[in-house]
Amino acid sequence: MRYLFITLIMLTLATGGCTLKNGLFTPDRVAQKALTHTRKAEIFNSLEIKVSLIATYLNPVLPEYEKRDKAFFLMSIFIDNDFEEPSRYGLRNPDISLEMNGEKPLEIKELKRDDPLRKLAPIQNMWSHYYLVTFAKPQSPEMRITLKSRRYGASTLTFSAE
Repeated sequence: MRYLFITLIMLTLATGGCTLKNGLFTPDRVAQKALTHTRKAEIFNSLEIKVSLIATYLNPVLPEYEKRDKAFFLMSIFIDNDFEEPSRYGLRNPDISLEMNGEKPLEIKELKRDDPLRKLAPIQNMWSHYYLVTFAKPQSPEMRITLKSRRYGASTLTFSAE
């Protein structure tokens, strides 16, 4: 009887992994799509990350941005030794500049902690600042976003325009 019980448990465990995905293990299609349109840029100094930017191109990810005449990005930025006052930290830091194909952003909107758009960010931490950044729709098939730091240099991200 004991061996029959153990055999039944082993059979249950062996065949239990062959079920369909549902519930907790269902992949989030929007998050997967967002991840494929996400790039990361880092600026180093003496092997330390001084500035880190993670950008997700939202136009091909979310339907509300898809047919728009502008390019929308969810951006998270971390700057080592950043300013504490909101008017000077993150993308408003006077030492930082951001351009796409040589053009400045049309709008930079800081996202609050409870903003649902922040859930698309692949990495979330309390040291980064999150923004919805809007650029003019590019004329070329390639979008090159350049993050520059006056002190540490620059880094470029490349996206395909959809």
